[in-house]
Amino acid sequence: MGIPIVYFRSSSFNCHRFCPQQYLVEYFLGWRGPSNKKADKGTIVHKVLEIAALAKKAAQDGKKTFIDDVVGETKTADYREAYLEELIEKVYNYYTKAFSHHEWTNKDLKDCKNWTWKALKINGGMFDPRHMNVVAAEPHFDFEIKEDWAKYQHELPDGTKLDGYLSMKGTVDLVTDLGDGVYEIIDWKTGKRLDWATGETKDQKKLWRDAQLRMYNLAMAHRFPEAKTFLITIYFINDGGPFTVHFQDKDLPKTKEMIQKKFEFIKSTQQPTLIKETDPSQSWKCRKLCHAGMTSFEGTHIEPIKNLRYNRDMTKCEQIKYMIKKKGVEWVVQNYNAPEFNFASYKAPGSVE
Repeated sequence: MGIPIVYFRSSSFNCHRFCPQQYLVEYFLGWRGPSNKKADKGTIVHKVLEIAALAKKAAQDGKKTFIDDVVGETKTADYREAYLEELIEKVYNYYTKAFSHHEWTNKDLKDCKNWTWKALKINGGMFDPRHMNVVAAEPHFDFEIKEDWAKYQHELPDGTKLDGYLSMKGTVDLVTDLGDGVYEIIDWKTGKRLDWATGETKDQKKLWRDAQLRMYNLAMAHRFPEAKTFLITIYFINDGGPFTVHFQDKDLPKTKEMIQKKFEFIKSTQQPTLIKETDPSQSWKCRKLCHAGMTSFEGTHIEPIKNLRYNRDMTKCEQIKYMIKKKGVEWVVQNYNAPEFNFASYKAPGSVE
């Protein structure tokens, strides 16, 4: 047995492409650092766009108001800019209190407002949810792939047995109905148009092969079987605008093949590689971007081990690698996990818990 994988989400799939060891540390052991400010500003923008979509869906259903979990009662028919500005500020205030580890400035609020309006106003409001026929805002998916290759049976060192089928879990930003059986999936991005595993810019060809978009197509085909075909638009608000990819039913077998290869590779992994081992030119990311590569287990329930060569505590990444060599990956998965972390559970993006 290797890593006891039971589900995929798009972020975990891409994390493994970037660094298999980071994938283990974050998704199986639960050791994650604090969120960064740019990502949290993206969460704020996403939430405002979600509220706009929820408002449109509620209006389609004949409702004048609806209750949002962040801003409370929200009108469905108020399109004034002043009202939207008020919503942006309410969302901003909620998340800046939740993400209190950052020092928030007036520029951050200005950025969140600018990015939201950029998303809403491009091409005369072409991607404004209030102008669309909304099927669902932030629909969640969670389903098993009921095929022989997707079966798993894991037995942990303490005797715990896990068996079932590989699940696909996640959330998409928005699904709309374009008519004639065509559904469009819209995914908002406030970051750069980069493949972080390679450092390359994502062009149309790369997007067609993109794991996240292919997984979205598979998931939404499962969630909305009434749709004949799907367009997936990934909208890079600050780096190139919208890019649309057309997926059809004939593309699903290739997507499942991609998932199968990754699944089989991970569950047979005995010693995950590090990005600096597979691509030394990107080793700086271990020291500058990865929390496990910058911090030790000091202050946690796990006793730090000394790196005798450098006369310091090992980083989390170093220590986990060392213990895998000594005890095995299954032992590490069961004994090195963060408090109250369960690798079989799913946490929705944007959660402040």
